Amino acid sequence: MEAFITGIGWVSKDSMGYPDHIQQFDKKTTLPGIKRKDILNHPHKSFGRMDAFSKLGFAAIAFAMNDAGIKEERDKKNISIIASTVTGCLETDMNFQETILKKVPSPAIFAYTLDSSFLGEASIYFGLTGESFVINEEKTNGLTGLLMALEIIDSGVSDIVLCGMCNSDIKILNAYSHIIKPGSLFFVIEKNSLHSYGTIKATSPANFYYQQDIKITGLYDLAQKCCNRYEHYED
Repeated sequence: MEAFITGIGWVSKDSMGYPDHIQQFDKKTTLPGIKRKDILNHPHKSFGRMDAFSKLGFAAIAFAMNDAGIKEERDKKNISIIASTVTGCLETDMNFQETILKKVPSPAIFAYTLDSSFLGEASIYFGLTGESFVINEEKTNGLTGLLMALEIIDSGVSDIVLCGMCNSDIKILNAYSHIIKPGSLFFVIEKNSLHSYGTIKATSPANFYYQQDIKITGLYDLAQKCCNRYEHYED
């Protein structure tokens, strides 16, 4: 299974954006606060109500789509979304639990107590009609979601898939907590494209190759290789 990588978007403690539009942060120790004007050209009333986890994932999706040249217009698009997470929206769940203990449950917080809430927000804003789901995985490389994205394209369900990872900056009781990289990273993967960062291919659930023969170990590794290739062409 093979497809083209046409867009990349991310939010990290160091920077956010996409290869042609990067906002750098100096010595940032936490994930940045994200404002609507940082990522969208048009108003979106729901954005201000989103929890931090949802804003994190929504922003990376918006950046990746912008990078791929997919417009914000809400015309229906058969594009699927797959997101992998380890932390999920646990922080939001705990915040909602606090409102219950105070006997004033917050409907605004409750709306974002599902890991997949930001996928719904992105689908509504961008007019995406394909499959969308979140994988709560113990591994932290995001390759399970990438394999599913390639399977969706190979099956013909969607010709374009947004695939990525989203993890909040929170300590959780998990064997992999010490290697979780807080932030979000999404790719736009397409069946056909004349302009791309290159191809991604899966020969088995454990073997993924960038540009036919460069093995990758995870989504962050893939992003680095794509960006290195981009910088080479820019030079």
